[in-house]
Amino acid sequence: MNLLEQTRWNYLYPWGNVINADTDKEICINEKLVTFNPDGTVHFGCSHGTAYGWKTDENSNIIPVTTQWSVGAIIAKDECRTHFGTYSFRFRLPNFRGSWPAIWLIDTTPAPPKGDGMGIPPEIDILEHFRKDGFFSRFQMHHAFHHGPTYANNTISSKNHWKLRPLDVKDIDLTFTWTRAEMTWTVDGKKILTVAGNTLKYPTRPMNLIINAGLGLDWKPNVGKFEDFVVYEADYQP
Repeated sequence: MNLLEQTRWNYLYPWGNVINADTDKEICINEKLVTFNPDGTVHFGCSHGTAYGWKTDENSNIIPVTTQWSVGAIIAKDECRTHFGTYSFRFRLPNFRGSWPAIWLIDTTPAPPKGDGMGIPPEIDILEHFRKDGFFSRFQMHHAFHHGPTYANNTISSKNHWKLRPLDVKDIDLTFTWTRAEMTWTVDGKKILTVAGNTLKYPTRPMNLIINAGLGLDWKPNVGKFEDFVVYEADYQP
């Protein structure tokens, strides 16, 4: 199944299009920074400049938000949530200080009594790339399973994968396999991380896949060298 079909995706969360809500580092999701190309690839960009977004408060009231940063992101529609199976990606990472591209899974549908989903957490980080400096972090990718809120550091299992080659100038193949028995991450044919199915809060319900460019504002993004996060292929086999 080709996951990069444009009709599968939303460009915001149910609660708004602002990331890092209620902080002084808010970022807007901007549909214009996602480009679906005729050749099937998708580009996710970043922008520095006035952006307008919204979020909801605890009473579901809409609050307008203005930010100085925006990124491209796609969030799987509820009817396009995926479950156990094999997820395969081929991509190129951006090469600039401050970039934070990611491929991850959450369930945006709340748990009972508000909904019939799992809600957040758990969270599966198929890929994160924290480009915090000009050199060393360029060679590191991060993979993780969180059973609680990520801001509270509820990481049950994670692995940093180092590869001393220019990650940003070479295509990377990543496979994530999720079954009832375990989750496994494989990068360029090398198994990186395994999480057993009996792990606390191991997810067994469908989840929303998210693919996004990103920015770590504390890392002083180099706006003069912004590059796109390019996803060439994304496939799912139940």
